[in-house]
Amino acid sequence: MKKIAILLPCFNENSGIEILTNHLVSELEKLPFLFELIYIDDGSLDDTKTRIESLKINSPSINAVLLALNFNVGHQKAIQQGLLFVETKKFDNVIIMDADGEDDPGAIQEILKHTDKDLVQVIRGKRNENWRFKFFYRLYQNLFKVVIGKRLNFGNFCMLSPKLVTTATENSFVHLAAFLDNQKCFKTKVTWDRSHRISGESKMGFKNLFYHAVNSFVENAQSLLFIFIKLCMFLILGIIILTGFILYKKYVTNVAVPGWSSTLMATLFNSLLISIGVFVLGSLQLNILNKQTASRKVIYFTDKQITTNW
Repeated sequence: MKKIAILLPCFNENSGIEILTNHLVSELEKLPFLFELIYIDDGSLDDTKTRIESLKINSPSINAVLLALNFNVGHQKAIQQGLLFVETKKFDNVIIMDADGEDDPGAIQEILKHTDKDLVQVIRGKRNENWRFKFFYRLYQNLFKVVIGKRLNFGNFCMLSPKLVTTATENSFVHLAAFLDNQKCFKTKVTWDRSHRISGESKMGFKNLFYHAVNSFVENAQSLLFIFIKLCMFLILGIIILTGFILYKKYVTNVAVPGWSSTLMATLFNSLLISIGVFVLGSLQLNILNKQTASRKVIYFTDKQITTNW
């Protein structure tokens, strides 16, 4: 029987963690797999850790583990810590989902129909946020589509093969969804509506949405640099055309060169210098990031077995 790990990063989820667990257990018991729920407590300021430790799971196919991070590292790094933990275990697949209830456990049955794939991404169907968040989120998605050339309509809810788990732990990432989408592997997508948050307010406000967007562009730094290369080529072409226009006016037609042409030439030239500068700085930064991926793996957690049923 295949063994499936489910990573559940948590931060201040004390009022909903038991409800989520009960929902998960009721869904997982229907499936012919062995599961291990891995709760990653990201330095919660409430009693989330205590509530996880007191969980009672009596299903013969479900184990539970707590990874207590030594301090808050943020959502994405918490996920990476979970991947570091499961990398050394013999799981057939690893599912990543948020612990606030918005990632519906009911989707797991559909996800597990594709265990032959390296990556299964869950496309978000209907969302339950307010109209302001939906507006800015759609604006971000469209901007990402225009700049990077593809639509990022999925989040952290996904399933990875062991090969892709190793890829994620051997490389640093700041935005899991964008990082995984850039991987060359066998992948598929399933569509599932977002559920309502179990309790409390969503942590994805405008500020966090902005950081989320920036990090997705950081994961596509090479594509951004390519845009500046194209911009440089466009500016150079503009300068060549404008130079030809000025020479033609002055030496062929003997007509006075319009005053705006020199201003436009200066603007194009300055824009070219700025674009070249951004490209050089971006290349240096990308080189630094690539070197950092080779840095040693650091463990920030202590693990504790909560329930052992198989």
